[in-house]
Amino acid sequence: MCLVSYIPIGETHFCITSNRDEAPARAAYNVQTEKVGEETIYYPADTKGGSWIIASDKGRAICLLNGAFVKHERNLPYRHSRGVMMKQYFEYDSAPDFLEQINLNGIESFTMVIADKKYLFELRWDEEVKHIKTLDRSEAYVWSSCTLYGNEAIRQRSDWFYQELQKVDKHSPESIVNIHRAGGEKDRSIGFLMNWDDRVRTISISQIKSMDSLELLHIPLEDQTVEPIHKVIYG
Repeated sequence: MCLVSYIPIGETHFCITSNRDEAPARAAYNVQTEKVGEETIYYPADTKGGSWIIASDKGRAICLLNGAFVKHERNLPYRHSRGVMMKQYFEYDSAPDFLEQINLNGIESFTMVIADKKYLFELRWDEEVKHIKTLDRSEAYVWSSCTLYGNEAIRQRSDWFYQELQKVDKHSPESIVNIHRAGGEKDRSIGFLMNWDDRVRTISISQIKSMDSLELLHIPLEDQTVEPIHKVIYG
């Protein structure tokens, strides 16, 4: 949930990839399936019951980072976790409906990326105002969590990402996963595979690939004996 990229693949397809920087005890080793309204959703399951990246059998995808614009002071207690709140997106018929109607009062600050075959939105919630931005589906984007990284580190990570992207002749989901492993590899404090004295480190890489099929890939990094989990949602 701490490095997220959106990459267009061709004219109509995309992939969203997320490096999760978290305490090792919160590593996720399975992908859950759950019915929400008329949709079936798929997500790597956090130990607290939510997730940070979710795809549905209707081709919708969302991904979350902690914090909105700057590191915030926590105002406990919150109504429920951001990871649980994400599932509510699939109770709405469309992304615009969700963005207009969702009540975020009592939810901790976050940044959310929302993508499907029609829309690409960025939602930042600062615990007072929804900041909604419509993004160009044909452009590449990258985000870093402001709760872990300051402005200078975020700019550096963004520069690394676009530098690595320029080295790839043809963008593919596989090449994007490789980029998520490569950026800033010599700097363990802000590199894409980060490690802060083993208290917080990159514990997984997850990716939603929307092409002729919709697929979810989850790569646990904490236990090398655990194989990557690959779910074909449709196609």
